[in-house]
Amino acid sequence: MNKTNISTTPKNDNIGENSQSNNSSSKSSSNKLLGIVESGSINPSIVNNDSDGEEDSTTAVSNQSSDYVDESHDTFGLHVDMEPNRGGIKPNSAQSIGDISAITTPEMMPVNHIKIPLPRVEEVLKSSFNTSNQTTSGDVVGGESISTNTNTGDSNKTVIPNIIKSQEVRKKRAEKHLQDGMQALENSNFEIAADNFKEGYSLLVGDNNSWEGDYTTILQLCSEGSHASYITGDFNTMNELIDEVLKQDLAVEEKFRVYECKMLALQAVDDNHASLALGIEVRKQLGFYTPPDKEVSKLAILSGYITTRLLLGNRTPEELANLPRLTNKRVIMAQRMLELIGYDCWTAQPTLFPLIVYLNMKETLEYGINPATSCNSFLGYGILLCGVFGDPQRGQDMAMASELILAKDPLPRVESRCTLICQGCIFHWTSPLKDTIAPLLKGYQMGIEHGDISSTGLNQTLLISHTYNSGRPLEEMDECMSLNVGLQNDMMTIAGSSGALQTHFDYELQLCHLLFMKLRGIEIEENETNFDGVLKFARDTNNKGLRSHLLAAQLELKVFFSEWETAADLLQEAPKDIYSDLVAIANGVRLTVLEALVCLKAAQSSSAGMIARWKWKKRGIRVMKIIRGWVELGNPNVIHILHLLEAELAILNRYDRLAEDSFQLAINTASANGFLHDLALSHELVSKYLNNRGDRSQGAYHMEQAIKYYSEWGAKAKVDQLKKRLEE
Repeated sequence: MNKTNISTTPKNDNIGENSQSNNSSSKSSSNKLLGIVESGSINPSIVNNDSDGEEDSTTAVSNQSSDYVDESHDTFGLHVDMEPNRGGIKPNSAQSIGDISAITTPEMMPVNHIKIPLPRVEEVLKSSFNTSNQTTSGDVVGGESISTNTNTGDSNKTVIPNIIKSQEVRKKRAEKHLQDGMQALENSNFEIAADNFKEGYSLLVGDNNSWEGDYTTILQLCSEGSHASYITGDFNTMNELIDEVLKQDLAVEEKFRVYECKMLALQAVDDNHASLALGIEVRKQLGFYTPPDKEVSKLAILSGYITTRLLLGNRTPEELANLPRLTNKRVIMAQRMLELIGYDCWTAQPTLFPLIVYLNMKETLEYGINPATSCNSFLGYGILLCGVFGDPQRGQDMAMASELILAKDPLPRVESRCTLICQGCIFHWTSPLKDTIAPLLKGYQMGIEHGDISSTGLNQTLLISHTYNSGRPLEEMDECMSLNVGLQNDMMTIAGSSGALQTHFDYELQLCHLLFMKLRGIEIEENETNFDGVLKFARDTNNKGLRSHLLAAQLELKVFFSEWETAADLLQEAPKDIYSDLVAIANGVRLTVLEALVCLKAAQSSSAGMIARWKWKKRGIRVMKIIRGWVELGNPNVIHILHLLEAELAILNRYDRLAEDSFQLAINTASANGFLHDLALSHELVSKYLNNRGDRSQGAYHMEQAIKYYSEWGAKAKVDQLKKRLEE
């Protein structure tokens, strides 16, 4: 799959200049901002056929009375039986079928599904000049209102048409479209909003001096229109609107909205490095420093943590939520860039993420609270506290501060993002995974409702991960994946008009799909992306996060199908920084658990040499120490796994009684907390241990239990494997 080239160099803005309302339009053309699909153009001739009467036509009153009083007519004045709506132009009629009606082109008028050719505007005008004693006023042809005035100085009452094409009329229409578009955005009607912004832009863009004539309206139409087009997947229009703004000689604050849209679009096509570079440049133009896009040392991360901890002090969540209100728009813009940059770092440059969080915290404590950006600051720091520095209690303080801020100033877009971070990265460190499933589903729904595609996708991937890792039956994964139907279509549309360009979310979901299919013994279709295809995409796009999720999925399968040697090879080949992409999330915890188990199994292997077994044992004990620390800090989701690991370590040390006791504790704890998959695995491992010791009776019992719980889980392929072993 070819990676789409995307132009990412922003136009250098003079941040010291304030924008003026009479900025002239630049003569030079700029490169298309996002060359994802071939750029289309908006036809400037398309205008709204809404007739306001007082704006679109001059008054021409006929002395002849109308035969159509109290009847309804369409835009052309034709009698119809449709439900009347606003608008219309037929004189003396009580109501008309207004808006654009069913007639949208100057050449054709659909009536009862029969297309009747209509004359062009020029032909109408020509015939109008040769017509006398006309009494009808306000007929609309081709989007322009044609009026007739009676010349009282002419005894023959010759009628002369006036064509309303003034800039003032188009300006008022464009303003109405802008108003309607903003109203549609408030109601989450994104397609209607996009259409209104597009129509309004079309009315103004035809003028050479459109920016001079109505600077404020066209800027807002382009800025809001680009975002609405992004949400609806119309990249052609989005590109055109972004280009229109960036080629103007405007201050960076006025271009900010389209820069933001450009970053979102780059993220949608998985070009996070380009998005990151753009965000850094925009912050530079705003006058704020940002660390460069490169790997960061552990010493720098630790140093930044100490500095941030000192700045934060012992402030409570309530004190943080009541910091002074931030009103400086330039600072708010800079912090919004940090929010987007943070997402890019999470995917493309994980070691830079802590530095972005520290910088965000510093600016928040220095400038004050803004609900749209400060929540992200505290939540980012909470991620580091839970996933890196082992302080989940303080991490929950950061989550609580964010919730208090949103309680005072609710923001739906921020609420969706807040939900995914609180539930997906913070709360599960001290609460059962199963308790996070319902909130994540709500966060997913909020993201869809308010057009936050990024948060929608993240909520869903975390929802699937938590449902799986909490040991729920595999058939429930189908329900989680089915949520993706509408979202996937949206994201594929956003990625490109052909729908062929897949995104980071698509591949994460495909990994889940492959894992579930393998466990259930269902073959994937021939044209479906397999593990090798996901790996190729991760390498081609330098997507470190996806690479980490791939390793976790493959290791999961190797463990459940008892392919211990292959699992050990995967660990040996894995990059050293594999966990930096899984900070604080449940998949990172799961990968740590699997690593410890594989290490202890490799240390028990008779095929490995003594030194190799010693190294594997040492590594396993080191990872177990991390997991034990999580349990001591109150993580309820790894207690049963720690017992299982202690049993395997006891086998390695030949402490048989301790091994049996630890296995029993693992089984009891997994059963009590509902970890169905790990309950089955524990029974399988203790069965093998007892068989090796010669206790065939107990070994057979635990094998029956393993088959029972694997069946309840839905892992048919694993059940078939165990039954085949019993037959042999």
